[in-house]
Amino acid sequence: MADHAQPHPAPSGAWPENFTSHRRGTNCPMCANDFTADDIGWGLLLRRGEVSNAYLWRSGQVRGYAVVIYTGRHVAEPTELDEEEAAAFWRDVLALGRALEALYEPLKMNYLLLGNQIPHAHWHCVPRRDVGTDPAPGGPLPFDALDLGRQDEEQLQADARALRRLLAEADGRSGVQR
Repeated sequence: MADHAQPHPAPSGAWPENFTSHRRGTNCPMCANDFTADDIGWGLLLRRGEVSNAYLWRSGQVRGYAVVIYTGRHVAEPTELDEEEAAAFWRDVLALGRALEALYEPLKMNYLLLGNQIPHAHWHCVPRRDVGTDPAPGGPLPFDALDLGRQDEEQLQADARALRRLLAEADGRSGVQR
């Protein structure tokens, strides 16, 4: 298992250290992942898509928090993708979103494409729940809810198996082979 440390948020009012060089693709922490691995340390591989990989993330306080990382090359902004790449990236995100909805039955899904800490195109896909189980019901999630804490590993592994099955079934129905 790779164990890449996530960069810590910069102090308020500052960009993370090396942000400009990371944005250009120099020593990008996302690009450093072994995208052939089933576990990149940050998360468990759920699906290799057309242009990106989907992972169930280990950090945070929201069960089902997942990330889709563009793997074709270093891309900091979605505007750097051509039309075909952008459509394929979005299809990969939608496939994951549908699986998350099927397994977790959230009240709402949040899709965040930020890159303020790691400037590499990746979507945060977050199932939102009812009062009592959601860190900020009815409002935006504080990033700490996704960054601080760690998922229960046994539950994470079980959820990853269930999500992989759902994604494989959906790929089989669509005739897409990955």
